[in-house]
Amino acid sequence: MRKLHVAAAICSVFIGKGVLAQEAAGIDLGGFELYPSLGVGLSHDSNVIRSEDNEIDSWASTVIPELVLVNNYGLNQIQVGYRLTRADYFDSTDDDYTDHLFFADAAFDLNVRNRLSLTANYEDGHDARGTSFSIGRGEQLSSPDTYKNSSVSGTYSYGALSSKGRIDLTAGYSTVDYDIDTDAYRTRDRKTTNLASTFYYQVMPATDLTFDVIYNDIEYDFAIDPTAPLDSEETRLLVGVEWESTAQTTGYAKIGNRKKDFKAEGRENFSGLDWTLGVIWSPLTYSIVDITAFTNTNETNGEGDFIETNTYRVTWDHEWLERVSTTVRASYSEDKYTGGSDRVDDNMAFGFSLNYQMQRNVLVQLGYDYDERDSNRDVIDYDRSVFSLSMRVTL
Repeated sequence: MRKLHVAAAICSVFIGKGVLAQEAAGIDLGGFELYPSLGVGLSHDSNVIRSEDNEIDSWASTVIPELVLVNNYGLNQIQVGYRLTRADYFDSTDDDYTDHLFFADAAFDLNVRNRLSLTANYEDGHDARGTSFSIGRGEQLSSPDTYKNSSVSGTYSYGALSSKGRIDLTAGYSTVDYDIDTDAYRTRDRKTTNLASTFYYQVMPATDLTFDVIYNDIEYDFAIDPTAPLDSEETRLLVGVEWESTAQTTGYAKIGNRKKDFKAEGRENFSGLDWTLGVIWSPLTYSIVDITAFTNTNETNGEGDFIETNTYRVTWDHEWLERVSTTVRASYSEDKYTGGSDRVDDNMAFGFSLNYQMQRNVLVQLGYDYDERDSNRDVIDYDRSVFSLSMRVTL
C-alpha cells in the first residue's frame, strides 16, 4: 500500500511561479469567466520540523485545486476565488495539513480622477511545526499550528495618473485567531487596524516623489499578565521616489522614521530608521532581476516585546528557450528580539527551479530550496533542504 501511495504521488508539492506565464482559458458563465487550475507535486524535506537535534526527513505530496471567477466590464474588474492546499507527509503524518483560502478583489475606475480598489481574504491556514511560535520546539506540537486569518481593505485614489499630484487613501482591518486554546498560545490572537496615505508628486514624466504616512493599531485578545499587554501603535513616515527610467528598469526607494509605542509602560518602545527599496531590472527582454530590501518591526513569537527585522531578497528569472526558463532566488534576514531578550537570528535561504512549459496550459517545475537559521541560541539553529517536482494545469 505504501508503494502505491508513493507512486500515485509522483506526479503530485509546491507550485511556484515560473517566468513563462500560462495563458489560461476560462469557462463562460454569462458575465463571469471561471478559471480552474490544479497543482500537484511531490517533495522531499530533509528537516520537516526545522530542528537542530530531532530532524525528521519525509517525502510529501501536495494537491492544490483553485477556482477563480473574473468579471471584466470596461476598466473595472471583480475577482472571487478559492484555493485548497492539501499536503500529506509519508513519514511524518503529524505534519499533514489542509489549508483553505477564500479571496475577493474589486477594482473600479470611476472616472479619470477617481479609482477604488477593495480586497477581502479569509484563510484557514497553519504554521508548520518548528516555525513562528514553535521555533526550536516543533516536536512539542502533535500537529501544525492552525489559525484563522480574516482581512479587508480598501484604497481610494484621487488624481489622474498623468497629473502632477495624486493621492491614495487606504483603510484596513485584520484578525488572527489561533486554534490552540492554552494561555501561552492565546497570547498571539490579535486585531490590527490600518490607516495609510501616499501622496505622489510627479517631478519627471516617469518619476514621482512619494510621501507615506502609515498607522497600525494592534490589539491582543489576551495577556497572561493583564497589566502588561502587547497592544501597541505603529507609525511610519516615509519620503521616497518611484521611477520607470527606461523600459529596462523600474523601482522605488523610501526612507523615514518608524515608531512602535506600547500601551503598557513596562514594554520597550521603538523609534528608528525605516527604509524600503525595490528594483526590477530587465537587461534583456527574456531576463528579469528583482531586488527587494526593507526593515520592519514584527510581532513577537513568544520572546521579547517585538522583533526588529532587516530583509534582503533577490530573484532572477531567465528564459533560455521558448518553453524553458529558470528561477534563482536568495534571501537573508536578521531578526533582533527586543525587550527583555538579547536573541539574534540570521536566516538564509537559496532556491532554484527549472520551469518547463510542456503545453500552453501545463507547467512543470523541478526545484531545490535550502534554508537555515544561525542564532545566538544554539538550540534553535537548523538547516534544511527541499527537492520538489510539481505540475500546474489550467484550461
